[in-house]
Amino acid sequence: MKIYDKSSAGALWELVSPLLVYGKELPIYKEVMDEDENDVPNSYLLIRRDITDRGKIRGDGQTLYRKSSCDLILVSKSKGKNSGDIHNINIERIKEVLEKAEVAYEGHNLGYNEAQKQSEYSWSVELIYG
Repeated sequence: MKIYDKSSAGALWELVSPLLVYGKELPIYKEVMDEDENDVPNSYLLIRRDITDRGKIRGDGQTLYRKSSCDLILVSKSKGKNSGDIHNINIERIKEVLEKAEVAYEGHNLGYNEAQKQSEYSWSVELIYG
């Protein structure tokens, strides 16, 4: 598992920044998506850091490294059970980024939200930083 030599926020951003590749950009929002109702992207990623933040390795009475649990939530516009290719393509893109970064993660298909007409998939990710 990689140890990031920066803050948990910096580590999380470094992890997801490959998703901003020109021509295949996936909008990324920290904590909340704050676009006007008419400007909501077809698919976007919410990132939340430090859901839990705890000491990982202790030495000489200090915590040298910390482990942060973070959430990544992919949200895509959809109709019923058909979430469309963009949602499934972005799920695979995010999994690829996580596997390449060699971070521990757990994926959860949150399914379709009828009230908001969107499909969601989330990942719980653990990052070690310090």
